[in-house]
This record gives sequence, structure tokens and C-alpha cells, in this order.
Amino acid sequence: PLWLRIPTRAHRNTTTKMPRKVAVALDSDTCSVEALEWLLKAFLTPKDEVSFVHVMDQRPIELPESEQCKKLRGYGYANLTELNNCVEKLHEAKAVEMMKEFAKQSLKRGIDAETVLLKGNVKYKLCEFAEKESINVFAVGSRGLGVASRMMLGSVSDYCVHNMKCPVIVVKCTGLCEKR
Repeated sequence: PLWLRIPTRAHRNTTTKMPRKVAVALDSDTCSVEALEWLLKAFLTPKDEVSFVHVMDQRPIELPESEQCKKLRGYGYANLTELNNCVEKLHEAKAVEMMKEFAKQSLKRGIDAETVLLKGNVKYKLCEFAEKESINVFAVGSRGLGVASRMMLGSVSDYCVHNMKCPVIVVKCTGLCEKR
């Protein structure tokens, strides 16, 4: 034959009828909402083992010792560490609620998904999760950053495409969904 089929993990799973392990990176951005909607309509099946993954980026609030800090202390925060802990708990509660909504949305389409909440650098944690969990296909949304923005900020989807060992689906945002 003129072509050669090289078996990959994803291919072996489909030929042995084992479920695909699919992970979907989600956050409150409109692109995540659009990506999930597209994946539910066009890609995910009830046979897939699906994980919805959200990474809470842990960058502490850094305020100089100034009037702002004095005002924060006036609200009952003894120091910035205490304030950071409070903000982290609020973000975590919001993330849990958001992931529950995504899970409900997928259940309506017959897709049962586990939700995973990680903490750390988004790019590194997503890649680490994909490898640790032996994910067959990873899906991310893309905001469509320009070249300058990608160079300065870095693109999570671009990083995942170049650093994950599994295939990565990048769902381009069209801007049709409202912000969550």
C-alpha cells in the first residue's frame, strides 16, 4: 500500500472498543462555553470517559503597604495573606459552581463527565493532567489572540498543542455566546 497506518493510543482505543479518555479545559470565558457546546454537539459521545478540567491560577494579590492596605485591614483583613486566602476560597467556590453548571449541561446531552479542579499555572497543570491521566484527546477553546498578545501573554491553547503528548483539539471562539 501507498500509506502506512501508525497506531496511536487514540486509535488503539477505538479499535478495541475501549472508551476514549477526553479532557476539556474550561473556565468562565465565553470561548470555553462555545468550545463545550461544539464538543457536545460534534465530538463527544456517551461512551467517552470525559473530564472537565479547570485550573485556578494561584497568583497572590500584591498590594504595596499603602492606604489601600490600610483600607483592606479596615474590612477585617489583618494582612495580605489573610486576604489572599479569602479571595482564593471565593474563587474556588465560584469555580465549583461553574463546573457544576458545565456538568449539568453535558448530562442533558447524555454525556457524564467528572469535574476536576486544579491549582497552579494553567498551561503546566493542563499538560501534567493530560499525561498523568493518560488522556487520549484534549480539547481547549481559543480566544484568537493576535501574534503580539500571544507573544506577551502566552496562549494556553498554543502551549498545549506544542507540549501535550496526546492530540489537542482547539475550538476557535466565534464570539456568539454571551459571557458567563
